[in-house]
Amino acid sequence: MDYENTQSSPPILRLAVAGILALAAIPSAIAGAWVGLAVVLVVAALVAVALATFGRLTVTVSAEGLKAAFGWGWPRRTLPWTDATAVRAVRNRWWYGFGIRWFPGGTLWNVWGLDAVEFDLGSGRKLRIGTDQPEQLLEAASAYVPPG
Repeated sequence: MDYENTQSSPPILRLAVAGILALAAIPSAIAGAWVGLAVVLVVAALVAVALATFGRLTVTVSAEGLKAAFGWGWPRRTLPWTDATAVRAVRNRWWYGFGIRWFPGGTLWNVWGLDAVEFDLGSGRKLRIGTDQPEQLLEAASAYVPPG
């Protein structure tokens, strides 16, 4: 294996979301509105699953290709080197967001931050992988894909 890195979202993000949901539950609990409280708790559980899934991204570079996997290994994206025509380090716009997103010209997989490595695909589309180690990921991928 040439390269592997797991990047996690900052704990403060998870704490902030938990705090907001807890604050949303307090008025329902005080008023005895158990239906409202149940709705908030269900939403909190769904948000917790989403944060657990999309709060960590593992990127692996090997001779077979690039693999990117969120959370417990799903969702997962595999890029065989034969599908990539060029690679470069890029900086995302803040509004591109986090998770799996579409941006003009391609798809972004990002857990946190603005740094990414962009792959030109044979289809004419682009794939961006967000990372906290853009230089190392670019160096590892450049062994298999020409810089662009």
